[in-house]
Amino acid sequence: MTTAAMLSTPVYRPVLPPLPAQHRLLVVQHLALPETAYWQQQLGEEGVPVSLISLNADMEQLCGSLQQHLSQARVGTRLYICGDESFLWKVHQQARQCGLLNGEIELIRTADSRELYCVHCSTLQTIEPAPLVHCRQCGLQLMVREHFSQRLGAYMGVCNDPFAPYGPTTTASASLEEQAS
Repeated sequence: MTTAAMLSTPVYRPVLPPLPAQHRLLVVQHLALPETAYWQQQLGEEGVPVSLISLNADMEQLCGSLQQHLSQARVGTRLYICGDESFLWKVHQQARQCGLLNGEIELIRTADSRELYCVHCSTLQTIEPAPLVHCRQCGLQLMVREHFSQRLGAYMGVCNDPFAPYGPTTTASASLEEQAS
C-alpha cells in the first residue's frame, strides 16, 4: 500500500519551459552552479532580457539586490529561482513580500538540502534528506514530517518518541545515569 504525498509538499518540475514574459530575472544560489549558464541561456533564447542575481556573499545582500530589481520591474517580469530547497523558499518569501504572485515565480531545485522547523523550540535548521534528525537547539530527536509550510519555507520536525525524546539511551550514558542515582 502506498501513501499519497502531502498536498503541502512542494513539487518541482524536472523540465521548466520558459513562460511568456517581458523580462526574466534569474536568481541563483551560486554562480558556479552548473545550472546557472544553462538556465541563463534557456531563458534568453526568445530574445527576452534576462537579469542575473547571485547570492555569492550573504542572504541579506541578495535580498537587497532582489528588492531593488523588483522595485524597478515592469509588468510581465517573471522570477526564476535556482538553488537548494532552503534557498528557494527564502528567496520566494522575499519575492512575495515585494508583491510578486506565486504564478510569477518559478522554482528550480538543484540540491537536496532543506529547512526543518522544530515545533518544540521553534528553531529553523538546514538539514540533508533523512527521516530522523536531532534538533541543534533543544537536542530532541525529530521525525521529519512531509508537511511543508510555505510561510516558513520548512518541513515540520516533531518529537520522534515521547518516551525517549533524546533518542535511544546508549550503554555509556545509561551507565552514567546508574552511577549518578
